Amino acid sequence: MKIILILVLFNMQSGSEVITAEFDDVKACELAGQRTFQGVSPEVEMRALESAGATIAGTVIAHGDDGAELGMFSCNPSRSDRGSG
Repeated sequence: MKIILILVLFNMQSGSEVITAEFDDVKACELAGQRTFQGVSPEVEMRALESAGATIAGTVIAHGDDGAELGMFSCNPSRSDRGSG
């Protein structure tokens, strides 16, 4: 099963940047997401995205050392890997 990384780097001046990539496993996908944000801010903190008190599965918000949101990413199975009905 392929895992798809969807990553958004927030940039209020020039607009947000969306990055996608494909991985063979979830761990490799998550590491790539973390490394991307560590390139922006070495002291990045990852927190699960929460909406109305419930965690949104697989989505992580990256915060810089000043607490500002740097972006978000998620790692989810590719729908194209699922059998066609």
